[in-house]
Amino acid sequence: MDYDIQTVPLNRIDTADHTFKITTTSDKTDLIPSIRSVGILQPPVLIENADQWCIVCGFRRISASKALNAKNISAFVVKGRSLKQCARIAISDNAGQRSLNVVEQARAYALIRRVETRPEARVEMALASGLAASPSAMERIAPVAAMNTSLQEGVLTGSIALPVALQIDRLGEPDATALGGLLAKISAGLNVQRELLDTILDIGKRDGTAVADLIAQEAVDSILNNEEIPVPQRVQKLRQLLKRMRYPSLSQAEASFDDMLKALKLSPRLQIQPPRFFEGETYRANLSFDSKEQLLLLQKELDKLIRHPRFLSD
Repeated sequence: MDYDIQTVPLNRIDTADHTFKITTTSDKTDLIPSIRSVGILQPPVLIENADQWCIVCGFRRISASKALNAKNISAFVVKGRSLKQCARIAISDNAGQRSLNVVEQARAYALIRRVETRPEARVEMALASGLAASPSAMERIAPVAAMNTSLQEGVLTGSIALPVALQIDRLGEPDATALGGLLAKISAGLNVQRELLDTILDIGKRDGTAVADLIAQEAVDSILNNEEIPVPQRVQKLRQLLKRMRYPSLSQAEASFDDMLKALKLSPRLQIQPPRFFEGETYRANLSFDSKEQLLLLQKELDKLIRHPRFLSD
């Protein structure tokens, strides 16, 4: 591909056209001192488009130059309009400088899918651009490029696991943004994220309530935004609240059973486990003792439990 080195007016560069944008970094402060001192050593690559220029690579360099109140910039201007060639330049320029994060990989794969329709050619293009070329990885990661900003930021910071973000993204707006915001505030592990997501979706489906409206409820909001409570405790309180909302009868039965045990003040050497989900009739008792005297004391504890009017009542 041929280039022309041209001096281009910065106000005629279309910085809103992100067709070829790969980087997720918008901060240009690290570039400003260098550009002020020695100028731009590697000019950006542009395509002339009508009365404007489209950026192929060099978004941060152009942004930094604007911050320095420059009027013009030297740039490589591409001759011709091959989207495939420009896509290769954009991806290689980024992948050659650093390891791409998951959003940048997604943008690169999405760009490849946009300019190349043949699966085998997509793999070849990914390899030539310095990317991993697994077709399954490309299919899995590419949708991240179209996610809303809150989900992308959650994936980048690690507060939202990629499988969960992909599932949330299918919900559409405003539910995806609400769920992304919720998970970003609590930074829970993958299993807890999946639990919360499934529970919220179940409640919304049962009650015919939009996910965004459910998350906006005062009971949920008061937990999420209570900064006086450590995050792990907020996560636990949120799980308990959603469980009560999803399974009100079960939650009531569990609370009643716990209240009964607290009132009995049983020895910690006697542990009583109710039927799973209180759907069966079999209870389990776990006794810990290392002497006959302790066993006799536990017998008295069992008698207290047996005599309680609410335990195993007909």
